[in-house]
Amino acid sequence: MTNSLLAGALLHRRYSIVRRLGEGDFGQVYLARDQRAGRGRRLVALKQMPMQMIVDCERQAHLTAGLSHPVIPRIFGYFATARHAYLVKQFIRGADLEAVLGQAPGFLPERRVVAWAIQLADALSYLHTHPEHPVVFRDLKPNNIMLDRAERVYLVDFELARAFPPGFFGPGRPRDPHLRRGLAIGTAGYSPPEQYRGVVRPQSDIYALGASLHHLLTRRDPRRERPFTFQEHPVRSLNPAVSPGLEAIVMKALQRDMRQRFPTAREMRLALQEVAAA
Repeated sequence: MTNSLLAGALLHRRYSIVRRLGEGDFGQVYLARDQRAGRGRRLVALKQMPMQMIVDCERQAHLTAGLSHPVIPRIFGYFATARHAYLVKQFIRGADLEAVLGQAPGFLPERRVVAWAIQLADALSYLHTHPEHPVVFRDLKPNNIMLDRAERVYLVDFELARAFPPGFFGPGRPRDPHLRRGLAIGTAGYSPPEQYRGVVRPQSDIYALGASLHHLLTRRDPRRERPFTFQEHPVRSLNPAVSPGLEAIVMKALQRDMRQRFPTAREMRLALQEVAAA
């Protein structure tokens, strides 16, 4: 690929390129070896972006610095060259869930998808209820979820994540009304209706998790369909092997009205755990 970094190239006098991992939203993603990481010379993932996005790299690094959850990879730092900005991230050996689905010969087993969903719902609950800065991820989708060899999942792209003041999603009206709306941002097909209006709440991530589960269970890619038509295509109408209990959870998460979805990611996780235990 043109303009790709070659193996052995040294960036920031520290990161030696091993190979290209894939394509990011704004550039390439590389596997690199941190030459200053000590005896093991830690492997890291370098996400390449236009140089003008160095401020976004800084924002992501600061946002995730105070987060500690098994599903949230570490960000080790960031730097810029004359042409590009780079985010230095924990390297995860595995593939994203869209690739896993694409490699599967048929429907993914329900128990496997439920195990991933429980981990993701737990991570969303952690983000939404963070005591210092509640976070809405805003871009949950299969290709932003990595799966390692131990079947652990990771949220790998906090580019669109948004932090809010402490208690912003608690009872009563928000103390900062200017934060109630923002840019219409996200990924078509996975983003809920309110996100197209610039409104995001924890329930917005719940919808995106439901959309991701619908895709993984049915192989119906919502990016190729009319938006907000999930209710016309219940999970079991496309994959009868899915249990009624799991279908009910997914379809509840996909309600167009936020008030009809699970009120919290924790409640969705508990419902998924009941399905897993059945």
